[in-house]
Amino acid sequence: MSHYGMTIDLDRCVGCRACSVGCTMHNGLPKNVRFSYVNEQESGTFPDVKVDYLPHACMQCIDPICMSVCPTGATYQTEEGVVLIDQEVCIGCESCVTACPYGARKLMVEVEPNHDEGMTAYEETVFSYHKANTTGKCTFCYDRVAQGELPVCVATCPAHARRFGDLDDPESDVAKVLADGNAHTIFESQNMQTSVYYIYEGDLDIDAMLGAGK
Repeated sequence: MSHYGMTIDLDRCVGCRACSVGCTMHNGLPKNVRFSYVNEQESGTFPDVKVDYLPHACMQCIDPICMSVCPTGATYQTEEGVVLIDQEVCIGCESCVTACPYGARKLMVEVEPNHDEGMTAYEETVFSYHKANTTGKCTFCYDRVAQGELPVCVATCPAHARRFGDLDDPESDVAKVLADGNAHTIFESQNMQTSVYYIYEGDLDIDAMLGAGK
């Protein structure tokens, strides 16, 4: 069985947020609901100033805390290690939102269109998959992957900073990147095991970057 994972090369990321926009569009997310974020961190002194970017969403934990605290079993994990939410079972208690150390989950209080003119034709179709007062998050685009396609954030990245595939397959793109030995996870020092890895050279504190805001 495959174990889906992703690598993100921070030295390639240009902070364009194509990943976030693509995620929002593909999932038809309601107003004020986002599953994908990009944090910024400035360093240096003018004129030698540098900006680093940290794209992040659900880290697809190996042993999900969100799943263990869910009182209804709405949060579950597929055989490929992808953490998903059954919105028909979710009661919106936000236990998982509180437990997630990555801020990856969002309570969808209302399912509202993104435009004052009302729903677009696409929103009319995809909004049926969203339910008010339930929790949502990144799914690794499980629907696309099941059809042999890449997650939208990977497919739309113009800098080719992201790789996706089977972590257990040594011939996959992600496995080859990890084999280089320069992969890191957020909260690595706390032994938080995830399926999303960051690649970068230099001295970056990705834990601090995550907490710097969205």
